[in-house]
Amino acid sequence: MKTVGTNFINEELLAPYTIQPFQTVEDIILAKNHIRGRNSGNNSSYITKSAEDVIQVFGKLYGANKYETSLLCIALYKITNNNIELFEIEEGNLTKLPRIARLYLLSLERFSIVNATITLEESEFRENDSLRSPRYIYNLLEKLGDKKCALCDCEIPQIIQGAHIWPVANIKLDDSINQDEKLSHAINGDNGLWLCSNHHKLLDTNVIRLFNDSSVKIKTTLSDSQRNYLNEVTTVKEIPRDFINENFVEYLTKRNQNIPEELYAEFTV
Repeated sequence: MKTVGTNFINEELLAPYTIQPFQTVEDIILAKNHIRGRNSGNNSSYITKSAEDVIQVFGKLYGANKYETSLLCIALYKITNNNIELFEIEEGNLTKLPRIARLYLLSLERFSIVNATITLEESEFRENDSLRSPRYIYNLLEKLGDKKCALCDCEIPQIIQGAHIWPVANIKLDDSINQDEKLSHAINGDNGLWLCSNHHKLLDTNVIRLFNDSSVKIKTTLSDSQRNYLNEVTTVKEIPRDFINENFVEYLTKRNQNIPEELYAEFTV
């Protein structure tokens, strides 16, 4: 509120303390994480950066969430020159911010709004094999927290991607489930990990493989130099236990069902 220009009545009574506005996007992200760490139920909004260095706000709309989302967007606009993209995360029967807040935000330069409804998700799912839906990214943020590669601890959000465990293209080919169920699996936060672009590609090309016991292994056909390189860049060689649940294991089983286990070995050279 201070960052957006709110004047507090009797602020001087806080002396010698003062209310300070945020100075950077990172300050706001850290503050949100601090609040979330004290209250696990406070998961209403998330802020991150895209590959194009766009500030992305994933905001919910119910109750006080709509006011938090609006204030966060205005605060971010005041402290960064980056483009800002708000994803309105559908909540209950609410799909948009209040009209006055929405009109004000849309009047700002460098600001855009994506109305992330289930209808949009369905369209994305039909048209793209590599689904990068707002709801999927929000669900990953909700489960995994801020963007951080699960296999190398890289925390540069611009190169961290949501990697599907059970790939979207494979989900689409499963004739045993209907379209609604397919979409549900495609945007499920249990069906993914944050991976840097390198590790995402290594996973998608099956150079590395994730196992149900949480281990990460690499192809035995790699040369010594290739194995040495992967040893160096893969600083985390098992999936964090906090990420593993029944759904995650089910998705991993589906991913691995046609990949011969004997083709993979431990990282040691």
